[in-house]
Amino acid sequence: MPQFLEDNALDAQAPLPGFYWTGNTDMACLKQAIGQTLEFGYAHHIHRLMVTGLFSQLLGVNPKAIHEWYLAVYVDAVEWVELPNVIGMSQYADNGKMTSKPYVASGAYIKRMSNYCNGCRFKPDKSVGEDACPFTTLYWDFLMRYEDKFARHPRTALQWKNLARIDQPTRLKISELANGLRTQYSSTEASK
Repeated sequence: MPQFLEDNALDAQAPLPGFYWTGNTDMACLKQAIGQTLEFGYAHHIHRLMVTGLFSQLLGVNPKAIHEWYLAVYVDAVEWVELPNVIGMSQYADNGKMTSKPYVASGAYIKRMSNYCNGCRFKPDKSVGEDACPFTTLYWDFLMRYEDKFARHPRTALQWKNLARIDQPTRLKISELANGLRTQYSSTEASK
């Protein structure tokens, strides 16, 4: 400290989507996790790390922005605990000082670990198309964007090995859709 607050190893620059302040999104997992947070000022560690934190990391939200959101919305957010958990564990902004790898996953992980996907308009196993889960699209896009950095990392090599199975035309579709999602969610930043 105090430099830890400025760490941004993945150069994430996107603004925090406005729906983090309202819960108004079509993604059932985020709608429920954020809704509970806004209603009670509390969410389980998994909601924080593997729903709200995961989405912000995959989207490329500036780590300081998600850190400030956590401080604002959680009644138990004490900065000396929350800051390293967000910057280090949730966003991998510290380049591995706290954790050895980024915690990233697709919508399939959320489906396996919860019932959020039941009734959601997005399909967690799809990365392209109108019903593609934004988590899944952004997950594969994250792997493509950071392939050079993590493909040979001993704790992440399997994820990037799975990326090698995706053909070039599908990769291009994923990138296009991910860029569209970043544009869409950036434009909602002012809707707090």
